[in-house]
Amino acid sequence: MGHFLEMRKISKRFNDNMVLSEVDFAADKAQVHAIIGENGAGKSTLMKILSGLFLPDSGEIWMDGEPISIQNPKQAQEHGIAMIYQEIRLFPDLNIAENVFMRREPLRTMRWPRLIDWDQAYRETEKLLQYLGLPLHARAIVKTLTIAQQKFVEMIKALSHDAKIIIMDEPTAALTEQEIELLFKVIKDVKKLGVSIIYISHRIEEIQQIADKVTVLRDGEVTQSALSSELDMTALIQAMVGRQLEDRYPKLKVKHGKEALRVEKLGFNGRIRNISLEVKKGEILGITGLSGSGRRTLAKVLFGIHGPYEGEIHMNGKAFKAMSPHIAKSHGLCYVTGITSEEGLIMNASISENIVLPNLDRVSHAGFLSTGRESEYARDLIDRLEISADEKEIVQSLSGGKQKKVILAKWLFASAKVLIMEEPTAGIDIASKLDIYNIMNELVLSGASIIMISSDLPEIMGMSDRIAVMYNGQIRKTFLKEEATQAGILYFASGGKDT
Repeated sequence: MGHFLEMRKISKRFNDNMVLSEVDFAADKAQVHAIIGENGAGKSTLMKILSGLFLPDSGEIWMDGEPISIQNPKQAQEHGIAMIYQEIRLFPDLNIAENVFMRREPLRTMRWPRLIDWDQAYRETEKLLQYLGLPLHARAIVKTLTIAQQKFVEMIKALSHDAKIIIMDEPTAALTEQEIELLFKVIKDVKKLGVSIIYISHRIEEIQQIADKVTVLRDGEVTQSALSSELDMTALIQAMVGRQLEDRYPKLKVKHGKEALRVEKLGFNGRIRNISLEVKKGEILGITGLSGSGRRTLAKVLFGIHGPYEGEIHMNGKAFKAMSPHIAKSHGLCYVTGITSEEGLIMNASISENIVLPNLDRVSHAGFLSTGRESEYARDLIDRLEISADEKEIVQSLSGGKQKKVILAKWLFASAKVLIMEEPTAGIDIASKLDIYNIMNELVLSGASIIMISSDLPEIMGMSDRIAVMYNGQIRKTFLKEEATQAGILYFASGGKDT
């Protein structure tokens, strides 16, 4: 029996770069088919061809046993293909029903002039919200919803368009554990409607939970395609990276030195309360918690973005009752945020310019920039971190994983003493993750300290020396690495108390 959707021998080049090479991909109705692979493996390109954003150089697409032509997104939509991107594409000031029915509002048939039948639009939206068990009202304004809820609105929109295939690109990026659980429940309900879901992801743990079938892409070619029940994690990683990854979390045992940073009874705006913690030289302190627990607020207070605060921050043995990014940086405290934020990089500048930016005095003399010296320092870091062969390459053209490395190179260059790293590997591929963990090792070996704020529990458990679990603005529990279990962390993250 043929498959519901078949992409046959799809090839695509950008300039001289072969992004897809004769890729075969097939999906069936009522099935979640995951596509995994590192950044640059071709996953998104393949799906953008299916959704009409790119045209393939060669190859065919078949649906229901017939060849079809997809020249643009409108044609893809007519064939029942919908794509939900990482970045939300909704009108924030309109309500859910208005977004769902945008540009195809139901009309009242019996009356003239033909008015929009809003009652019907609200009824149909409510019906889908109820079917998916979502506690949302059709009249809720989109900007008041969480990222996860907005993703559900995009799914409802696709279903109301009568989508037969829904493509989801990294759908769990920026979602909490509970939201991911709800997303998986919704995906299962959508599957029952006979819809085929194509799920692009980096996260192998998720794939094992949600996917019926998995296709692995590497360098634009399919290296593995099988039912997920037949695949184990090690085989998947090997198919993705083409090499055995013995240990996904290469944590080193590093001798801890003196106290690098201490916080006493820190509070801000009711969002964080009575927080006391310390981190020693050479130590990685993990901070985790569910969305809204206050971990990101804590990072921003420490770095002086949020204030004024109650309590004290101690750096280099000195107590600070007020903080600013300038004071923080001058005492070697740096803040590395997730790649998706506006902090971090100047996208249209070169790699080396971005790296030397936080510490120009190291590459200048009497107020003049020494480009030779800039290049020499930057080149060393670019080589060590395997970022690019060309230090003049513009940051925008790099993959997410490499952009993350540029942010780290910038702070390595600035000789950071304490790095606050927020979601250090969110949305990047496994090989780049490993590189980032090794850079973290290099930092702590050189005597720096790291405060790693992450929602990725295996990462927190794999790379931290101690783990502080936050709930409702407070630290509920601090585990030593060897005591921590996923269940234990989740118990305190959900509000559990020490008995």
